[in-house]
Amino acid sequence: MDKHSLYSPLIEALKDEIKSHACLLDVIREETRVLSQNRLPDLLDIGVKKGDVFRRTEAVTHRRTEIMNHIIAFLGIEAHVSFTQLAALADVQTRQILTDSREKIADILCSIKSANEANRQIIASTLAHINHHIHFIRRITATLPHYDQHGQIRDGNLHGGLISQAG
Repeated sequence: MDKHSLYSPLIEALKDEIKSHACLLDVIREETRVLSQNRLPDLLDIGVKKGDVFRRTEAVTHRRTEIMNHIIAFLGIEAHVSFTQLAALADVQTRQILTDSREKIADILCSIKSANEANRQIIASTLAHINHHIHFIRRITATLPHYDQHGQIRDGNLHGGLISQAG
């Protein structure tokens, strides 16, 4: 088996990984749109969709790792080898394809990180908004400290205690 055919499954796995990460990025961008709309059914749907795409992405990444381990075993390398070291063992054309694929994945992962951060900020501001309203409602519905639960003035709070609750 020549090195090009040895690395072909890895190149295909990287192409699949690029597609999978790009799909995940699309879903995260859709999640940003859904978060700004604040519709619970859409939020639940996008959460399920994101989970499915994330699991597929993990499976594709796992497949790439298995292929790398197969190449390492075929080459008879016993030490742990990084992707860069493994790519260095390939011919020039294959090495360039592997390097370009890794760079595309890194770019997509950077975009995913940015989109996730934007979503975290939307969620944080939404939660702060909800928290503000909860505190406002508590403030306007809470009884004042001088009144009991029925709206009656408590004993000892009437003009220095000169008048009893009974009047």
